[in-house]
Amino acid sequence: MKTQLEAYKRMLLVRVAEEELVKLYLDQKIFSMVHFYVGQEAVAVGVCSQLSSEDKVLSTHRSHGHYLAKGGNLRRMVCELLGRGNGVARGKGGSMHMIDTSVNFVGSTPLLGSAVPLAAGVAFEKKYNKQKGVAVGFMGDGASEEGVVYETYNLAALYKLPVLLVIENNSWSVNSNITDRRGEKYDIKTITKGFGLSYLRADGNDFRDVSKKAATLLKGVRAGEGPAVLECMTYRHMAHSTPLMDDKHGLRRKDTLDERLKRDSVKLMKKYLLADGVAEKKLQKVEDEIHTEVREAIEFAKSSPYPAKKEMYTDIFYV
Repeated sequence: MKTQLEAYKRMLLVRVAEEELVKLYLDQKIFSMVHFYVGQEAVAVGVCSQLSSEDKVLSTHRSHGHYLAKGGNLRRMVCELLGRGNGVARGKGGSMHMIDTSVNFVGSTPLLGSAVPLAAGVAFEKKYNKQKGVAVGFMGDGASEEGVVYETYNLAALYKLPVLLVIENNSWSVNSNITDRRGEKYDIKTITKGFGLSYLRADGNDFRDVSKKAATLLKGVRAGEGPAVLECMTYRHMAHSTPLMDDKHGLRRKDTLDERLKRDSVKLMKKYLLADGVAEKKLQKVEDEIHTEVREAIEFAKSSPYPAKKEMYTDIFYV
C-alpha cells in the first residue's frame, strides 16, 4: 500500500465485507462457525502495509481481515464461506481454514496459538533455503498465553528466525477478560524480551501507529537481527464468535460500546485523511465503490457452484 488512502480502502473493505457477512450469517447462508474481525482492521492492514509479495502470513480463526489485508481475493473468500467450489480452499475449509498461496497467505487455523509455531517453521524454511522475505504470524491475547507460544519464542530467538509475531490484544479470550486470567505483574514485554525477541506495543486502533511500529520491527527482522513481537492493543467489537454483541451480559467493563466507538479504527483513519486534506466527496466515492464491490462479491458467491462430488475426497488426509 503506497498511500494512506489505499490503506483506508483496504480497512473499509474488511469492515464492509464483515458487516455484510453478518447479514449472510443471520440469514442462515453461512453454516460454519464464523469469528468476525470488526474493530481490529487497523492491525491487519497496518502490519500488511509493510509486507511485500514474498512475505508469508499465517492467521487464526479470525482470519478474514488478515486475508484481505494481505491482498486476498474477496470473491473467492466469500465463495469459501458459502462452501462453493471456487472458494480459496475449494469450499472445504470455510471461515477458519482459509489458504491462498497466490498471495502467500499460507493458511489459518482455529487451534489456539497454533499459527505461531507454524509461522516459525515457515521462517525456518526461508532462512534454511536462503529465501527472501519474512513470515508473520497473528495471534490473540489468549493464544499468547499458550505454552507452545513460549516454546516458539525460544526457538525463534535461538535460530534468529525472520519472523514477526503479532499479538492482537483485545483483552478477551472468548468471555474471559485479561484481568481475570493474568497475574498483576504479567507483562508481554518482559516475557518476550526475556526470550531475546524485540518488542514494541502499538495502538491497535490506529493504522499509523501500527504501520510505523511494524516497519521498525520488520527492519530488524529483515536485517537478520532475529524475531520480533508486536503487541497491538485493540477492541473486538463483537462477541467471540457469531455476529452477536455481548455487551448485554455485563462483561464489558472498560471496553464498553461507547469507548469502542470513540476509538473505532475505520473512523479514526477517515479522520486522519480529512485532516490531511482529502475531500469528503472523494472519500464518499471510495465508500460507495467498496459497498458495491462487496455486494457484487456476495452475489457472485451465491451463484457459484458447490464442489463436485468427485472432489469430496481430494486434498483430504484420512486413515
